[in-house]
Amino acid sequence: MVVLFAAVAFLATEESPAAQRGRTGGEGLVAEGVPRMPNPPGPAPKRDLSGAWVGPQNNKPEPVPPMTPAGAAAFKQRKAYGTASRTQGLGASNDPFITCDPLGFPRDLLAHAISSRGGTLFGSAPNRILIAYEQQRVWREIWMDGRALPKAVDVRDAPESRYYGYSSGRWENDNTLVIETTGLDERAWLDEEGHPKSAMAHITERYTRTDQYNLQVAVTVDDPKYYTKPWTFMRANFYWMKAQDFSESLCVPSEAIEYRDTLSRPSGIDAR
Repeated sequence: MVVLFAAVAFLATEESPAAQRGRTGGEGLVAEGVPRMPNPPGPAPKRDLSGAWVGPQNNKPEPVPPMTPAGAAAFKQRKAYGTASRTQGLGASNDPFITCDPLGFPRDLLAHAISSRGGTLFGSAPNRILIAYEQQRVWREIWMDGRALPKAVDVRDAPESRYYGYSSGRWENDNTLVIETTGLDERAWLDEEGHPKSAMAHITERYTRTDQYNLQVAVTVDDPKYYTKPWTFMRANFYWMKAQDFSESLCVPSEAIEYRDTLSRPSGIDAR
């Protein structure tokens, strides 16, 4: 599934019939378009998240806490589409994803272009875990060798910030992987509403595999530059899929620019 233009991509409320057909099969559905695996599930394998997962499902985040003056000022500059649908009230927006700038982390975890039923692949390489995302076909390296995260970015003798940050992971026990990330590029939005994040925001992911097919995910944001306290950005479930074939979900820059210049601006939508 190629996203023809970014505005429609993240406003979609349901998958296309073709995308749904790609995920149907088996007996019963965990959610629309997500086949249910055999029941009951087996035990969770130890220290192993490998394979394909669908989610986030049943996401129940905490409310965004009050922002600092710097956070409120940054947020005021962001113009999101909000709750607009495909057919009405698109309005103006300066979301960088309109012209296919990277979603960045942790916004990519929301899998917004396919109704929070995106695909996530966990794999491995020497000294690291690899996490690949169906949405935009991007991947992250989670270093498992104990290396320290950068204490600063974008200053002399420090590394450059990254859209998906620098990540270090560890197994808390046989079933829980903890990932810490910082060093984030501030241009990417934190979420769909346009909340900001600072370069040194500290984001912690906890993945707990409760059994063969179920994964509980909690993501905490700690960013004292912009927010008055840490909060849970995501608390959701992921579901393991056997032999899952993910669709190709891409934001194509040439098509996004064509949409902006031939449809959006002539219609009065200030998509910049």
